[in-house]
Amino acid sequence: MTTEAKIALRDGFLEAMSHAANTVYVVTTDGPAGRAGVTVSAFSSVSADVEQPRLLICLHHESATADVIRANGVFCVNMLGEAHKPLAERFAGRIAAGEDRFAAGDWALTAGGLPRLNGAVASFDCDLSEQTLVGTHHVLFGAVREVQVVRDAQPLVYCLRAYAGLSKL
Repeated sequence: MTTEAKIALRDGFLEAMSHAANTVYVVTTDGPAGRAGVTVSAFSSVSADVEQPRLLICLHHESATADVIRANGVFCVNMLGEAHKPLAERFAGRIAAGEDRFAAGDWALTAGGLPRLNGAVASFDCDLSEQTLVGTHHVLFGAVREVQVVRDAQPLVYCLRAYAGLSKL
């Protein structure tokens, strides 16, 4: 494949993926390597039918948060609600760059001591169970230790490079 064809394929892939509607999450960690958090949309359930349910997240290999999660060995996935757009922007680094990202939002600690967003649609407290590098992204698998759900909350989604609320189905 020529360089031009590779660039065209990559650009087409990114454009097509921008049409995929994804729920928005803030992934947090805390431990010996420090406290960190980042906005992600690459999240998936892996299996509920194991000793501990498994999920996965994907973080860019240059993400400082990915390194902190890998060093701490734990993370919490917070599914954002419609009202959390400013928090999504903050943890994506689009606003308040260089400031403590946790200064905004109503945070509590999970039983495992991780930052959990009060009012999140759902949160998953996880041990890092496996990891692999695929292309430019770390795929981190979490063994879920605790789940919290807010039943009437509506998730925030990311589609066409913008955030939007999701109406009740």
